[in-house]
Amino acid sequence: MPRLHRLAAAERFDRRDQFPISFFGVQHMPILAIETTGAACSVAFADGARVREHTCIAPRRHNALVLEMIDTLLASAGVRPRELEAVAFSAGPGSFTGVRIGAAVAQGIAFGAGVAVVRVATSTVMAEQVRRRCDAPGVTTVRPSRAGWVYAARYAFEDGAVVCEAFDALVPSDAVPRGSARGLAPSHEDQAPPGWLVAERDEPLRAAVLAELAGPMPRLDAAEAIPFYVPGDSPWKKMS
Repeated sequence: MPRLHRLAAAERFDRRDQFPISFFGVQHMPILAIETTGAACSVAFADGARVREHTCIAPRRHNALVLEMIDTLLASAGVRPRELEAVAFSAGPGSFTGVRIGAAVAQGIAFGAGVAVVRVATSTVMAEQVRRRCDAPGVTTVRPSRAGWVYAARYAFEDGAVVCEAFDALVPSDAVPRGSARGLAPSHEDQAPPGWLVAERDEPLRAAVLAELAGPMPRLDAAEAIPFYVPGDSPWKKMS
């Protein structure tokens, strides 16, 4: 049976409050990318030739770190916010607070600098990271929601890219078997194809990957920097 794919939580990340920098090849206009939907607080700058990335693992401390990390990142790149072409952010689903921190920071910078925003689904970032690490035909991504429920999405890997076959939906947590290479589609009716991988919720996400994905995506007005909302994703019930 194909193995379950996981990235160790500490892999390529510094658990201390330091801002390591990495470089990766990319090809698009200057973009600032912000990833705050999980334990990793990650920002990246893509300038058309490479990505400069600052990342740390800091659960529930994103609001205290992200602005300083962005300042440090842009200063190291010698770039001012108004010189950006767009600000990309991981738009969820993910941590309720983390997703909104990323959206708010992206919107604030975009408004102030007069640049566009790019919304990228968090599950797309997860799927792309898995694609780069394995030779499976696809992946079912899984992230926690409220008690007893998870967000699940399904992606195929085709011609060196991720293709969304079923966008994020809310499914019972027991519908996605742990430790299995076979997950359920978001409709929780059909089994994912044999050999598909399950990207678990502890997959640490990287702004460098987010920046690369954002390159060809549509540019939006700063006012449209809002999270993706999944139908049924609310613990509240309407009173009659």
